[in-house]
Amino acid sequence: MRCRLYLVTPPDLESGGVSVDELRRKLEAALSGGDVASLLIRADVGDELLAALVEALTPPAQAADVAVLVEGRCDLADTYRCDGVHLEARPASLRSVRLAMGEDAILGADCGDSRHLAMVAGELGCDYVCFDSRALETIAWWAEVMEPPCVAWGHIDLESAPALIEAGADFLAVGRAVWDHPEGPKAAVAAFNALFVAAERDSRG
Repeated sequence: MRCRLYLVTPPDLESGGVSVDELRRKLEAALSGGDVASLLIRADVGDELLAALVEALTPPAQAADVAVLVEGRCDLADTYRCDGVHLEARPASLRSVRLAMGEDAILGADCGDSRHLAMVAGELGCDYVCFDSRALETIAWWAEVMEPPCVAWGHIDLESAPALIEAGADFLAVGRAVWDHPEGPKAAVAAFNALFVAAERDSRG
């Protein structure tokens, strides 16, 4: 399976001077650069801005066949017909959100570097687990012995990506390396996809 891009909205939006409309335009540019599997809308902003982001970003992403996830807010995911939610790997929360959103929703669990939490998340039917990008051994272990896909998360750029791909990450959660790329989001997405294609070709010998 070829590694794919898991795009994450930029942090510090409220203080960074980026408007919702500007971010939507950046997203559309990013999606024109190549394959993007999903978009996670971070919840580290106020409720009003978060709702505006979900409302603005969901349609162009879904129109490009990109799954839209909201961090920790199944209410907003439901209101704006998103594809799922991303949560910390707390068993009670995972159970309740799965019941609330149903089996068709995508449910992802952030497990840090915990193999135990990841196994529990898998048993609870999570669609993917997320590991800290520094946990290369954990990512490699999961890729070798477990079936649900894993996402590597944390300060990933074009330089750090190859090691994560080699370890077996199915998706790379990327934020700033796309949004702040000197040649723009479209060029960044194209560059990441070129890495994924090259890695798949090399793995086939």
